[in-house]
Amino acid sequence: MQNNKIKNKDRTKEKKSLQYFFENFAQEKAIIQALREGYTQSEIATFLKLPVGLISKISKNFLQKQNLFERLKKAGVFWSYAQNLGCEDVSEHVFIEQTLKYADFDDIKELIALFGPKKVKKVWEANMKGDRRFRKINLLIARVFLDLDLDLEELKKAKNARLEKFKFLASSNKRSFA
Repeated sequence: MQNNKIKNKDRTKEKKSLQYFFENFAQEKAIIQALREGYTQSEIATFLKLPVGLISKISKNFLQKQNLFERLKKAGVFWSYAQNLGCEDVSEHVFIEQTLKYADFDDIKELIALFGPKKVKKVWEANMKGDRRFRKINLLIARVFLDLDLDLEELKKAKNARLEKFKFLASSNKRSFA
């Protein structure tokens, strides 16, 4: 008897308003959450005063990101103790960086198609360009995917934020032992 009441409550559960989603989430995530809640693309488009085609494109793009994430997770690129780690749980910067570092050629092409070359370049420059552990892959990314005319010497000159962080930590440890 108790189970029937729970099921009935779930069926009669009221939808959250569209305004709730757009006040609490970034636009892409809000659209996806609203679609999951049962709103149509047309209702969302009307609420946002956008063409339905744009809502469709955003949801399609999200599904493609989710498919790429799941494929890479299965391949071990996104490892986690959490069994239900999803695309939404990983920031775009981490998604892009991990894919650039550990995915194959076709996955990187798909990543650039989904996020755009400007965003990928921004993440690459901020997080990978100066990392000496990834010199060869950085050269490949720069030349093949980002159309940059860099050579290995230019990459060697790039600031290595990771190395600087280690130097800082090592120097602060010396002070604490003195």
